[in-house]
Amino acid sequence: MVAGALGAGGGYYYKSVRPAIDRDGEMLTLLDVLYGQVGVKGVFSEWPATTTFYANCVGAP
Repeated sequence: MVAGALGAGGGYYYKSVRPAIDRDGEMLTLLDVLYGQVGVKGVFSEWPATTTFYANCVGAP
C-alpha cells in the first residue's frame, strides 16, 4: 500500500495528473519538469505547501 494523498487515489485535485504519477514524491518531479524543462512560471493550488517547498528548494522566484 502506498501512503499519502496519491496512495489513496488523490481525489479530485489530482485527477489530471493521476495517470502519470502514483506516489507523492513524484509530484516534486513533475513540478521540476514543468519549471525546469517546460518553463512554467506559476502553478495555482488549493494547497500551496508542495509548490512552496519546491520553489524554496530550487530558489525559484
